[in-house]
Order: sequence, then structure tokens, then C-alpha cells
Amino acid sequence: MKRNYLTIAMLFLFTVTLSSCNKDDDSKGEGETTDELVGQDGNPRFNLQFTNPENVDLDLYVQTPSGAIIFYGNLSADQGTLDVDCLCEDCPQGPNENIFWENGTAPSGTYKFWVDYFGACNEDGASSNFTLRVVRNGVVLQTKTGTMNAEGTTQQWTFEHEN
Repeated sequence: MKRNYLTIAMLFLFTVTLSSCNKDDDSKGEGETTDELVGQDGNPRFNLQFTNPENVDLDLYVQTPSGAIIFYGNLSADQGTLDVDCLCEDCPQGPNENIFWENGTAPSGTYKFWVDYFGACNEDGASSNFTLRVVRNGVVLQTKTGTMNAEGTTQQWTFEHEN
């Protein structure tokens, strides 16, 4: 009888250990859900969340396969739309930006996306952490994180979309 309890306890510990490892593997965002994201869901969808909106204005940019760029100065292109924009303390939906395509409307091809440090709001040299997610049908496919300051723009990343 003691052996059975020991076997069960070992199996339980093994299962818990595997679960913990899988959570670490998911840190890239793959398989993550989008319940906490602000803005319209889409296919694809690019969603930026950041900290410190009182002092920093971060902007989301997405370049479509045709070369058009969607951002605060060009709210829509190739049927994609920027529906959430945060400008310093004018962030009615919080420190978020969101660009999306309704299902079946996005052109196939390579999308480039990046975050730009547009400027400081109240504190020169302020920085902000960010999380940028690429989503398809409510599932996070890519997660990019970092910290930005007045030094400029993040690297550009790519996403391949097929209809």
C-alpha cells in the first residue's frame, strides 16, 4: 500500500514539473489567449501594450505586404485599421495600440511591424516597457517585449500571413 502512495506522489510531482516547464516554454506567447487585450480582434491583429503613458508616447507601426504603413498618421491601408491609439495621457482605453484586419480581408504576404518612441510627454528621457503581440483568430502567435527610451525605434519584426 505504501508503494502505491509513493508511486502516486512521484507521478504527481512529475506532472507538476512538466507543467511548469511547459509554462516556461510558452513565454514566447505562442498559444496565449487575448482576453486582456484592448481593441478589435482580427486576423491578423497587432497589439501593443506599454507602461508609463504619463511620460512616454509609444506608437505601433505595421507595414503591409504592399508597402503601405498603418500608424497614427495613416489609420488604415489595405483594409487594415488602427482602432486604438494612445497619445501621452490621452489614452481612454489605457496604454494600448491595436491594428487589425477583419477575418479574410488581409492580403497574404510578409508584414513588418515595430514600435516607435514618438516622444516624451512630461519627463524628458523617460522610458517604457512594452509588449507587442501578433494574433490570429484569438491566439497569440508572436510576443515581443522590450524597453524603449528617447533613443528611438525598436528593431523590425516580420509576420507571414496567408489567407
